[in-house]
Amino acid sequence: MVVALDDDDTFVPPRPPRPKAPWVVAGVLVLAGAVWGGVEAYQAWQHNKVECAPGILKKGVREECIGVTDGSFAFDPSLTEVMDKIEAENERVEKSGKKYVSIAYVEPLTTVKGEEEAKYGLRGELIGAYLAQRELNDPDLGAGRGDLPQIRLLVGNLGLRSEQWRTLTDDLVALSKDDNRLVAVAGFGQSRGGTRDAVDALRDAGIPMMGATVTADGLSDAARPGFFRTSAPNRDQARAAVNYLRKRQEADPGFKVAVIRDRNEDDIYNTSMSTAFASAAAERGLKTEGAPLEFLSGVDGVSNAFSSVADKVCDLRPDAVFFAGRGVNVRNFIYSMSAPDRRCPVTLVTGDDAVGTYYGSLESEAKREKFRTEWTDSRVTVLYTSLGHPALAGQVYAAPNNPLPDFLSLYRTEFGGASDTTMQVLQDGQIILGHDALWTLGVAVRNAAGPDGKGQVNTGATLQMLLQLSGREAVSGLSGPISFASDGNPDGKPMALVRMEPSGVYTFREVLKP
Repeated sequence: MVVALDDDDTFVPPRPPRPKAPWVVAGVLVLAGAVWGGVEAYQAWQHNKVECAPGILKKGVREECIGVTDGSFAFDPSLTEVMDKIEAENERVEKSGKKYVSIAYVEPLTTVKGEEEAKYGLRGELIGAYLAQRELNDPDLGAGRGDLPQIRLLVGNLGLRSEQWRTLTDDLVALSKDDNRLVAVAGFGQSRGGTRDAVDALRDAGIPMMGATVTADGLSDAARPGFFRTSAPNRDQARAAVNYLRKRQEADPGFKVAVIRDRNEDDIYNTSMSTAFASAAAERGLKTEGAPLEFLSGVDGVSNAFSSVADKVCDLRPDAVFFAGRGVNVRNFIYSMSAPDRRCPVTLVTGDDAVGTYYGSLESEAKREKFRTEWTDSRVTVLYTSLGHPALAGQVYAAPNNPLPDFLSLYRTEFGGASDTTMQVLQDGQIILGHDALWTLGVAVRNAAGPDGKGQVNTGATLQMLLQLSGREAVSGLSGPISFASDGNPDGKPMALVRMEPSGVYTFREVLKP
């Protein structure tokens, strides 16, 4: 540093450099922060705008492809075959020059590793919906419901566990107001909180809905019409299970029944099934042993919890347990009961989600074989209230009125396979339920269009006709006659009591009624 001296050599301290105005420095820092923040915000916005396909965006932390397609985007490789067929039929509809409307089939079409059975079930539903579209559009198939307006089938993804419901419902509402002519929505997958939110949003928008496999009781509301379903709700399934178990107790007063329930309140399937069973048991005099045995899905330690539950079951020695939980947790219970120090025989009775017990088609054969062995060792017999077993139609329709034979012929034409193979494919009910949901909406659409097919069909007209589907206007579904009560639930819909075999076979036992 250079030191300055004046004429008399007196030391003069150097003047410090003049600082820039503080507000200038601060401004530069703020501007830099704003630019950096702006870059981050822009990048986040751009990331959220990444398309999987036109109109279908990556959403959420899992970057799921969320949106609606005409079949040109498959969402998952397991769906490619059926989505190609949907796309081809939609192109034919659009080029036909005939009047058409659109119906969307929505499901959680993306799953995580280990949930391949969910993909398999979804594929079945979409196959059923597509075949209903073909029946409705082609009068030569003998459906007898005319062919105007034609049905254009769209497919939407609600995201894993329906968590991306808001994005999808916004898209659906927009489609109901533009040239896509969306008049109704079907499907909805599993009974979860996101499913309920999606139903509420579409109901508020005036778009009628038809549930296929969704069964939680709280979705329907007589005071707010708009949500219908072709499958028996949990209330009816629980009543049917109670009727079956009560008959067993009447035949054998020593027949003991215990209850296992899931305490996960975000899963509205479990909670409504548990509540409905407790209410029906009290109403109809079914005796149960002690307090329910409980577990909590969705958190760590489920396998440990089932180890304890299995011990308690073997201590109680009930003849049957009613299981208010998901199929994947039925699998946990079976594994726990297969331990060499347990293996006490018991019959497990549960609801329709039992189809999730089996590993899906994409799992390794070694893993499936191991589960079959463990199941046999466990000595657990699984019975469930099936919503759409192919044997049911033959039980509830006179032979000349049974719609199943014509449907089987169409299935084999479109997807191949021998008669015995086709019946096995239909046993889990997913194809049947997907078909009946779209078929019933199609009937309402045709009724709204009138005998000449020229009547105006929109969301309001479709809703009006759905409200008329009761009594003599009941729809002949593959799962049985579909007639709606005032709350949108099927009125007295029959179910099948089905035994699930470790081999993967679903054996029809008897017809159940609520």
